[in-house]
Amino acid sequence: MKIGEILSSLLLILVGTLFCRSSLHIGIGSINAPGPGLIPFGTGALLILFSVGTIVEVLITKRAEAQGSGPLFMGRRWGVIFSVLISLFAYALVLNFLGFLLATFLVLSLLFKIPGQRTWKGAVGVAALTTACTYALFGYALQCSLPPGILEFLGL
Repeated sequence: MKIGEILSSLLLILVGTLFCRSSLHIGIGSINAPGPGLIPFGTGALLILFSVGTIVEVLITKRAEAQGSGPLFMGRRWGVIFSVLISLFAYALVLNFLGFLLATFLVLSLLFKIPGQRTWKGAVGVAALTTACTYALFGYALQCSLPPGILEFLGL
């Protein structure tokens, strides 16, 4: 059994539960009038769902682990994982200050570049397109109030 995957999935279930619980305190609203906690609630619910799926997969899969039982941090791309987690926590911290557009663009640029699959030009381009589409969907189509941040003070 892959105990590392089970333990990390249990930790992610705890994080997802905290997201959902905090989102309920903020208020998730309804389909017609989504509240500020709707997106974090959905994120937490998906995190829980995927973590449970990982645990189920580990428990029903009977293939032997090729590497044996080595150290937890050996042979994995932990730097990428920690960089993504730090980026997401930083995003939560700066979202209200920088605003949705700027904070989302910056974090997506980093997230697209961190694994090393894209050039900076490609990461920035995809991040700009994703941010624009997300803003169009939530800001205009669903009329959610997204934090304007420092762009509001600059008159943009």
